[in-house]
Amino acid sequence: MSNTGFYDLVPLLLELAKRGCLAFPQRISRTEIMKSMGFSAWKFRKLIDKAESEGYISKVYYGRYVAYKITPRGADLLQRIYSDLATIFNSSTLLTLQGVVVPGLGEGAVYMSIPKYVEAFRDALGFEPYPGTLNVKLDEESVEKRLFLRKSNKGLKIPGFIINGKEYCSVVVYKAAITGNGVTVYGGALEIEKTKHGPEILELIAPVKLRDELKLRDGDKVEVKINV
Repeated sequence: MSNTGFYDLVPLLLELAKRGCLAFPQRISRTEIMKSMGFSAWKFRKLIDKAESEGYISKVYYGRYVAYKITPRGADLLQRIYSDLATIFNSSTLLTLQGVVVPGLGEGAVYMSIPKYVEAFRDALGFEPYPGTLNVKLDEESVEKRLFLRKSNKGLKIPGFIINGKEYCSVVVYKAAITGNGVTVYGGALEIEKTKHGPEILELIAPVKLRDELKLRDGDKVEVKINV
């Protein structure tokens, strides 16, 4: 079957399964199912005929009434779709961002000097970060991906707090694999609630000094894979 045919039949098989046709032959109202699926009578008849001719459903006659039953082949198709979707939704996804190294403003060093942040990063990432961040200027496509990531509510949020009357903002941290010059270090990417940087600047932390470990200079390319 072509991919087009495959995708055309899936909504029909799913609708029939919802109406009990997996377990037993069921009489269905064509008018009701066409309305539910938004199909014309012509399209519904075409799909029913195709599904039957290719062995995904069978007809059972009760006198002058017709009932439909999803065949083992049809059930296997639905099971494969279910398994694929379960794998997609139950597995983590890697979001790849790309950019170049740029000088920092010293903000990262400030965060890394505050024990409460350091402790929270250690709990979230499993390591105590080097007291500083690597700043990466993302390319245009990566900036868009990052903005979507911000809206996704993924990552671990470290709530803001007050120390000696001074307010410190919240930070969201993501586990990340940071690659430069063919070497990869596992660390974290930060989303700082209040920052002087625009969305194109991504701050990265790791248990080591990333510039030294990856032998990076300003302008060098960096790839960041964020586990979401």
